[in-house]
Amino acid sequence: MKNKIIIAGIITLITVIFLVSGVSADNNNTDNKTTIQTLSKGGLVIHYPSDWGVSQAKSNYSIMSISKLNSIDGAGVGQVNVNVEKKPVEGDFNSFVNSTYMSMPYDSAFNLLSSGESIIGDRQALEYIYTSNDNGMEREHKAVWFEKGGQAYVLLYSAPIDQFEQNLYVFDYILSDIQIR
Repeated sequence: MKNKIIIAGIITLITVIFLVSGVSADNNNTDNKTTIQTLSKGGLVIHYPSDWGVSQAKSNYSIMSISKLNSIDGAGVGQVNVNVEKKPVEGDFNSFVNSTYMSMPYDSAFNLLSSGESIIGDRQALEYIYTSNDNGMEREHKAVWFEKGGQAYVLLYSAPIDQFEQNLYVFDYILSDIQIR
């Protein structure tokens, strides 16, 4: 009887050790945890989740570009992305930005959904939401423009229409947390 109690105790102890090890291993698994990354360029600092990363941009004015990691193609360009561009302001800032969108009503590839004023950091900004169709690929875009030191900055979020809303929170987080130096 004593041997049976000792064996049962050993089995219970081994089972407890096995279960605790399994739980401990699951709690230490960092593969599924999202952390916040930082990118700093051109006088801006942005923070973004670790399931996004630095990517290539199609614009020559781009100073930084990040994309959802699972959307980056073979050329390094993300289909779900946030691109930051910087251009010299020519004339009045509002007129300069508005002129970018004036031709949209005349181009069937673009559809301006909304425009208005916004705030980014402590600065006044202009916001535009529009869709585009490039060779059958329909995308939605949200652009937020602000001026700093005679330069026009635009943060542009773009995604295929069916992925726009579900990833918009990343762009909104970047806007709410951006540091402008």
